Amino acid sequence: MSNQRDPEVESERLLTQLFARAKPRPQPPASDAEEIRRAVLAEWEAVTGPRVWRRRGVLAAAAAGTAALFVGLTYVGGGADPGAPPQLVARVDQVQGLVTSANGARLVAGSGIVAGIELATGDGEIGLRLSSGGSLRIASRSRVALPGGDEVQLLAGALYFDSEAQRTTDFAVATSLGRVLDVGTQFQVRLDSQQLDVGVREGRVTLIRAGASDAAGVGERLVASQAANDVRREQIPTFGSEWEWTERLAPPFDIDGRTLGEFLSWFEAQTGRTVVFADPADERALRGDMLSGTIDLPPLQKLSAVLALNDLTYVLDGERVVIRMR
Repeated sequence: MSNQRDPEVESERLLTQLFARAKPRPQPPASDAEEIRRAVLAEWEAVTGPRVWRRRGVLAAAAAGTAALFVGLTYVGGGADPGAPPQLVARVDQVQGLVTSANGARLVAGSGIVAGIELATGDGEIGLRLSSGGSLRIASRSRVALPGGDEVQLLAGALYFDSEAQRTTDFAVATSLGRVLDVGTQFQVRLDSQQLDVGVREGRVTLIRAGASDAAGVGERLVASQAANDVRREQIPTFGSEWEWTERLAPPFDIDGRTLGEFLSWFEAQTGRTVVFADPADERALRGDMLSGTIDLPPLQKLSAVLALNDLTYVLDGERVVIRMR
């Protein structure tokens, strides 16, 4: 009989021995287990690539071991107890292109994000659903750290925050040039080595910098520079090119079984535009119509498709979207 071992069986044997020697670690909260499991699987796939395992028991042990490694690699919150269970702060809604964690793990839709993780978008973009409520979207060429569920650190690039209706706590964006606090808001923050730019689409924000604070409301921008102590205020549109990248990362909206009115409300929230009907009688008759099917497109293209299926069309009139029968 040959003494040669099947390489795959030998690998499984060694892994089993390795994990058998590992000391028990604190278990994550039961409510977070599924999201952390998704994050673990995404990390495992990124490290191992496609591989067929013959024994399900070994796969479970490997995933458990990878969970410990994943938490150890990403839990970098300053001052936190490294032995404490990981805090799940977000999950990935969608990703455009390649986005990774600081340790190089690729993030995919459904991945869980634990406290302390740092994200680097490169040429990609990513949309997150925060566990504490709200939508966080990160532009390309950005670096963002998530120390907890109520604060992010923008290290470079741009992000967009939408508090939506679910949040019951305040949210903050910390940067090297100031701290931005939301007040039931949609806003974006851009940071480079010389300048901090905060634009408000809805609600209000407060910028705290060098012991002073400045507030901005709908359609306003605050600009703070590295060189100057004062903060400049400008007017900006709440729709159009200024916000296009955020619309690409709008949280998914499944139209199946929803009314036309519900879809139009979602569209307004994601684009900053106001929807009106050319004929008020059409609005009264159509807003309650039920939609069906699945359409996965950015908001403006999705609007075109939904209206076409209902024999409607639209024209853009500045901030307004005017709907009419074909």
